[in-house]
Amino acid sequence: MKPNGVLIRGDASLAIGAGHVMRCLALAQAWQDAGGTVGFAAAELPNALLPSLTKEGVSLNEVRATPGGREDASETVAHAHRLGADWVVIDGDRFGSDYLETIRAAGFRVLLIDDFADRDSFPADLIVNPNFGEDGEAYRKRGAAARLLMGPSYALLRREFREGVERREVRQTGNRILVTLGGSDPENLTPKIADALASCSDLEITLIAGPGYDRADELRKLNASNLRVIFNPPNVAQFMRDSDQAIIAAGGTLGELLSMGCAVLSYSRNIVQARVVRALSHRGVVVDMGETRHFDPTKLAASVKELVDSRLGRERMTKLGRMLVDGLGTTRVVKAAQQSEVQ
Repeated sequence: MKPNGVLIRGDASLAIGAGHVMRCLALAQAWQDAGGTVGFAAAELPNALLPSLTKEGVSLNEVRATPGGREDASETVAHAHRLGADWVVIDGDRFGSDYLETIRAAGFRVLLIDDFADRDSFPADLIVNPNFGEDGEAYRKRGAAARLLMGPSYALLRREFREGVERREVRQTGNRILVTLGGSDPENLTPKIADALASCSDLEITLIAGPGYDRADELRKLNASNLRVIFNPPNVAQFMRDSDQAIIAAGGTLGELLSMGCAVLSYSRNIVQARVVRALSHRGVVVDMGETRHFDPTKLAASVKELVDSRLGRERMTKLGRMLVDGLGTTRVVKAAQQSEVQ
């Protein structure tokens, strides 16, 4: 059975990052792979992200209203009607319970992609929360009647992370370091990390700046023979495959790296990310670097060096990470939507 049409509502900016849009792009790919049609509606979207959407044949629709308000919901409903959609996917904290209710009242099925479980109510048909340790209890306590798709087996990863994932060889010396702080790096942590590792001449460091990063000149000034800077690459999965360890700030990048079998040192930006990273650290899956606002360059350099020399440690992290995230989350979500349509 093919899924019907879907309109996805999500935004990206320096403040909120690009994670919402990128995981929605992953869902759009899987929806199209299953034979459905996809439209995307956004009020904020960096120009650098447009090619990623247009090359997939996703129709783009501008929302002119203030994000998350009543007029936004009305525009989204109108876009969904024009597309002939049956589903509306909502991803973002700015879309509250009233917003979701407006979409449902217009006759659409609602698929909510969520992280915090902190709305007053959850008028939706499907709720996806891919965070590690999420069991759905917070949603049930608030009376959610939706089908709950919880945990990392529902991580929404783009096609490049779910196709052709080969067996990873863990090298004896793990000195290939990837630094990627999401779509925008709002704390501008990337150059601080570069400075912290500058004295480690045995490292091969790759810095990736996402599509929403607005301090490119600062990165271009970095001058070290063992460091390269890449801006918004189309093949980020390949960089993850080629790296021994990665320094990140949780979010969707965490699931991508775990699926690639790369050892991860993760900072966190909010209480949910902190809880997830801490739990994964206790299981030996990642190294918990603490909150971004408490960045400690000495701690980072020591943690990287420890992993460089620990092949067994990186092997364990590779195995555990791939057990948690197999790259098939988008396929599972689309199948759940198909099942919902026939009920």
